[in-house]
Amino acid sequence: MYNLRYHIASLVAVFLALSVGLLLGTVVVERGVLSSQKQTLVAGLTKDFDALRTENAGLTAQVSSLQSFATEVSPLAVSGVLADRTIVLVSSPGSADALDSAVTAIKAAGGSPVVASFGASGLGLAQPSTRGAAAKALGVPTTSDVATAVVQALAREWTTADDPRVVTRALANSGAVDIQTLPATATADAVVVLSSYDSKVDPAAIALGKAFVVLGRVAVAAEASTRRFGISEFASSAGISAVDDIDQPLGRCSLTWVLARRAKGWFGTSKGAVGPYPSPLYPAP
Repeated sequence: MYNLRYHIASLVAVFLALSVGLLLGTVVVERGVLSSQKQTLVAGLTKDFDALRTENAGLTAQVSSLQSFATEVSPLAVSGVLADRTIVLVSSPGSADALDSAVTAIKAAGGSPVVASFGASGLGLAQPSTRGAAAKALGVPTTSDVATAVVQALAREWTTADDPRVVTRALANSGAVDIQTLPATATADAVVVLSSYDSKVDPAAIALGKAFVVLGRVAVAAEASTRRFGISEFASSAGISAVDDIDQPLGRCSLTWVLARRAKGWFGTSKGAVGPYPSPLYPAP
């Protein structure tokens, strides 16, 4: 004979069975919905990816065409701009890529590049032998501020015709600098600072650039877009023009315009640059 307890147990079993059925049904439905949503999402992402890939291919082709155009046109744009001008390039063993680009730009503009390569930062004055040789050439004690005196002397010697250039010769004889022939009658119209040591800016080289500016000449710091180490920012903060993409056609054009006194400022693709190149290149008369 059935009692109340039996009826309660039966009802509980029925409701439990209904709950389990509802739960299983919901899971099956949700799985179907999620599967459908997943397929829709994948299809949408695939479509977007294909569109982006097509757009990227078009932009890549466009950039390549513009790069080729700039490479061919830039030498014509700067032809003769630096005619009869001598430019000293202060470099280091680690700036070979930027140096090659700078030399190419100056020659394309009709200028005469003279490379002064320092083997160590600080113009090599950390070496006692070099410091002693420089102090002797300057006629000052080694305990004095030899670095500042050397910077000022080099700027004066390189911008003065028929100067005996005793400090330059002292540094060269000590092995601190390897400088190409700078004719006694020639004077440097500008200096391009490219020096870096262990991927760090050389403050002494920047100081040499500033010394050129003080003497009324042009100074510009330059580095390649593929190997930046902050020289453009450092130079700009010191009041010197800079180009941070000297390895690119636009960068070489910018360098030439600055050296020719047609522009001033920091040009390139870095955040602090005033623009990718001096604009307008040819101001309206």
